[in-house]
Amino acid sequence: METNLTNKLYETRLDPNKVIEQPPTLLNVCQRSGTSTIFIPIFSLGDLSLIQGRQKSKKTFFTSSIAVTILNEYVFEKLMSETPKGTTLAIFDTEQSTYHAQKTNQRIKNLSGTDNFYYFAFRDSSPTERRELIEHFLLSHKGKISYILIDGIVDLLYDFNDLKECSELVQWVMRITKEYNVHCSCILHENASDGKARGHIGTMLAQKAETVLKIEKNKNIHSRSTITANDTRGLQFAPFDIEIDGNGTPHLVDALDNKDIF
Repeated sequence: METNLTNKLYETRLDPNKVIEQPPTLLNVCQRSGTSTIFIPIFSLGDLSLIQGRQKSKKTFFTSSIAVTILNEYVFEKLMSETPKGTTLAIFDTEQSTYHAQKTNQRIKNLSGTDNFYYFAFRDSSPTERRELIEHFLLSHKGKISYILIDGIVDLLYDFNDLKECSELVQWVMRITKEYNVHCSCILHENASDGKARGHIGTMLAQKAETVLKIEKNKNIHSRSTITANDTRGLQFAPFDIEIDGNGTPHLVDALDNKDIF
């Protein structure tokens, strides 16, 4: 036991003389500054993010836009991907029925122009089984996946207010992102009372996440929702909006000058 602890200490000690390269960026927000464009990294490989919002705030449309960008960076100018060559993504949907999940699946395919991704409908699975299925998939596709999205992460728990269970789930997410070198976005509803991510799981994920994104209905333009950087480890980006047209297609719109940049 003592030997194991000693070995673990040596393995985890950081040498101040060693150069550790910054993890590759997977997704950037493109921010206009005068005549130039600044690329603000928000998702890195080997890390996790939290995307929070209330019901019907267009979370699924926004996360679909993220998936489309990772598959085809030329679709949305507001987002830019640096997806490693030869890799793709997987979405694990625990909330929608098969019918609605398939509509999202087809939207991503139609907008990105490719079906080279994976979309799983986990609504009928148990919390334990969902976690086992995700890790089995990552193990069998190691090196071929750079991004996973869990919509929603609370369904990998039996009790989102159980401190021990929530801590174990967050530790699991951190482990799989490192072990399989993927970025994992966790989607979570907000409390109606205070606008915070739901339960102990929300608090813990927000503390560990590289980026916390908040999506909420635009108070002035009801057809839109606004995406803001609640918390980031680097530069913050100016809020931008997502708007859905009559064909159900998402557009990313600059929130300040009302200019459609789709």
